[in-house]
Amino acid sequence: MARDCLALYESEKKNLKDSHKGEAIGQAVESCLIQWGIEKVCTITVDNDSSNDTAVAYLKKKISKRNGFILDCEFFHMRCCAHILNLIVKDGMTEVTNSISTIHRVVRYIRSSRSRAQRFKSCVEKERITCKSSLCLDVPTRWNSTYLILEIALKFRKAFERFEEEDALFLTELKEESPYDVDWDNARVLTQFLKTFYEATLRLSGSLYVTSNSYFH
Repeated sequence: MARDCLALYESEKKNLKDSHKGEAIGQAVESCLIQWGIEKVCTITVDNDSSNDTAVAYLKKKISKRNGFILDCEFFHMRCCAHILNLIVKDGMTEVTNSISTIHRVVRYIRSSRSRAQRFKSCVEKERITCKSSLCLDVPTRWNSTYLILEIALKFRKAFERFEEEDALFLTELKEESPYDVDWDNARVLTQFLKTFYEATLRLSGSLYVTSNSYFH
């Protein structure tokens, strides 16, 4: 059902000129409400983009004309809780940007060639690390992928240190920017911090169950 609703909204938005503008977004939502036969509206949830403020203002004007609000529009404009968490986390991560970048460079260096990946695998075996996860790279625009890359990298810390000793080009390629103890410590603390937000985001981003009861009050 959620996918069908999203598909209809996207279809309506494409049919409108300058669909990235707030009023066009509002028109797309209004068109969906009409097609779905929805007469009464309690809440609409959007992220903090300024265009959404315009969209909400447009919808308020249209819905109020037909007396279609529940609870007198008191809870009509709701900010997306998952997006708020996203903004909080991104702001907090700026405190340890250097440590994140350092570990990211090491992972990227190892993943850049099959021979390096094989040597790293050998280091993992020598350190008797039993973790079966694979090193992954994060997506700069998604903090949750940064959480995952750090969580996995921490499990292989000893293998990274051995790799640094055995790979002759390691320090040359990275210009002596391999992770220090403080970088690993920062990563460990950050993953503990991010885990709560990661789990909360997964819970709030569900599409097959009700989520508003998790945060509404």
